[in-house]
Amino acid sequence: MTRLAALPPTMRRRIGVASVLFAMAAAVLDASSVNIALPSIAGALQIDPSAAIWLVIAYQGALIAGLLPLAAIGERFGYRPTFVAGTALFALCALASSLAPGFVLLVAFRAFQGVGAAAIMALGVALLRHTVAEEEFGKAIGWNAMTVALLSAAGPAIGALLLGLGNWRFVCAGSAALAGVALMAGCALPSQRSEGKELDGFGMLAYAVIVPAFVIGIAQKSPLAAASLWVAGCAGLGLLVRRDLLLANPFLPLPLFRSPSFARSVMASVLCFTALSLALLILPFALHQRFGLSAQGTALIITPWPLAVLLTTPTTSRLLNRLPPARLCAVGTLVLACGLTTLAAVPPSWGISWHVIGVIFCGVGFGLFQTPNNRTMFLAAPAERAASAGGVQGTARLTGQVTGAITASILLSAATVEMASSIAFGIASLFAFAAAGVSWSNNRKKRGYIAD
Repeated sequence: MTRLAALPPTMRRRIGVASVLFAMAAAVLDASSVNIALPSIAGALQIDPSAAIWLVIAYQGALIAGLLPLAAIGERFGYRPTFVAGTALFALCALASSLAPGFVLLVAFRAFQGVGAAAIMALGVALLRHTVAEEEFGKAIGWNAMTVALLSAAGPAIGALLLGLGNWRFVCAGSAALAGVALMAGCALPSQRSEGKELDGFGMLAYAVIVPAFVIGIAQKSPLAAASLWVAGCAGLGLLVRRDLLLANPFLPLPLFRSPSFARSVMASVLCFTALSLALLILPFALHQRFGLSAQGTALIITPWPLAVLLTTPTTSRLLNRLPPARLCAVGTLVLACGLTTLAAVPPSWGISWHVIGVIFCGVGFGLFQTPNNRTMFLAAPAERAASAGGVQGTARLTGQVTGAITASILLSAATVEMASSIAFGIASLFAFAAAGVSWSNNRKKRGYIAD
């Protein structure tokens, strides 16, 4: 810490940004690489393959449940200590998962690792906002988006490489190294907190119990059990919202939604990630059905999507200095909708090249949308509520991903793969067009947070 204090402010800021980006990389790599190891884990631990999915459910459920509570804790006790504690928990549980002797302990470690990932994702962009100068915040969000895109694209390949070097335990431990680098650089991060803000213990506990019901419901084989969990979750969440509307200091960040720009950005994010999730889940089935591609061939066709995001993001960051963010968001989602429409309408007889074009359009569109939408969302919230904005951002993304996954599951179970694929791409394009409309409406309204 003494050595860091002696460094020039510019160098400290760079080290602080590196801490956030390495932690984000660890969380994204874990989520994208462990999935490929599930069959190996099931075989090594002698469990049913369907049971292995609970490793994903435990992680995702804890992640969703922890986003808003950890954002509130960060605002009360400080962004840096909460972020560093979450990153340390993530790293320790990643190592513990790699050493777990049995399946039950492995699921438990994965759940705690999800809590650590929630702290990273809820507070990462908030820390970036307080680390860099205001005029560089758009670039910082772009760096974050590039990190997420790169690790999302490389995650399955890295997971496969680690499996080849050893076994599934190498995959579980892989993200711990990145988290360790983030911890070493964490001392350079600023610490922001709101000392006057009291924690709503009951609200936090209720939210942490209610929200995982939606994730657990997805894994239920019985439609009745799934519906029961979803109805219970909706009822509980509705009661919590009603309670918080009557409180002067609610747990849920409801006051942030008084800003039209913030509310529209959140809605656009949900719509866009619904379209992305639905399309990315259906695309492998469509490519296999239409062209008989192997898993490797399918991966080759899909790879231009995240790579296009990666290459588009720096240009988007530069355009933010010249164009209103709302226009970039609207153009991005329109390009995404065009790509999805191409995938829906192009017949197999036209060949794979048209599908590659559609995939590239999707990646470019998302690259144009993500950075300006996040920038609008965070700048529409007051600086002292940046952690809450980060929690809402993560929740919006996961809500869209879950909605897309459910839609894909329903379509695949109700129709042939070819028919389900065309319908899914069509529905996804409608979600993207809707996101474009919501984003464009932000162009006509004054951005900003409306205080109590």
